[in-house]
Parts: sequence; C-alpha cells; structure tokens
Amino acid sequence: MNEKKIVLIEDNPDHAELIAEALGDGDTENNIILLSGGIEAIDFFEGCSVEDQIENRIRLIVVDIKLAKIGGMDILKFIKKSSRYCKIPVIIFSASSDQETIDEAYKNGANGYFIKPIDHAEFIEKIKILKKCC
Repeated sequence: MNEKKIVLIEDNPDHAELIAEALGDGDTENNIILLSGGIEAIDFFEGCSVEDQIENRIRLIVVDIKLAKIGGMDILKFIKKSSRYCKIPVIIFSASSDQETIDEAYKNGANGYFIKPIDHAEFIEKIKILKKCC
C-alpha cells in the first residue's frame, strides 16, 4: 500500500476545503486526512497503532497555528517530540505573519512556514508549493 497521506489540521472549514481541494487537485495518489482541531489531531496521532503502520504512510503534516484549545504550535511540538512521527515534515500554514511566531515554529522543528495570503489565486499558488513538499 503506497498511497500517500497528507494530514491537514485546519479549523476554518473554508480554508480546509480550499487546501484539501488544491492538495488533491485530481491526484488520486494523495489522500487528505482532515482534522478540524488540536484535540482531534492529538487523538488521531495517539490513536494510530503500530499495527496500522499509518505513520509510515504519512508524507506531510500541514498545521494551522491558531486552533481552539490545543494550538498548532503545541501540535508541532507533540509531533516533533514523538519518536513515531518526528521525521515527518510539518509545514505551518497560518495567517500569522508575526516574526516571533515564525521563529518559534522553526525552533520547534517546523520544516516550513507559509503565510496564508488573502488573495484566492495566491492562496492556491501557496498550496501548490505545499503539494510539492510531499
């Protein structure tokens, strides 16, 4: 089973739909797992059993920083401290352009940080760049 998995952690339904649609972009090889918040993300990663071997198929994790209850930075730290998931690239895709936040994300192991643009066409272009990461 060689299907790629992209885990998308995004609580804005409109952004999630746009990102998932652009990441999929007719490419049936990509399988998007959409998680709508921090708690759901932690539950997902903790619930993946070794027998499932899902961690070996996840090729990319895309995380929004501003999530309710458990924020994206905490998700990033959780993933990068996990022996099962630490090698999976994590890209932050956030509206926050605060340099301290960006620096903190890289300090905590982010493999990239993309600022969500306001313009729809630019938003799609950023997602196409994300797709190349996996």
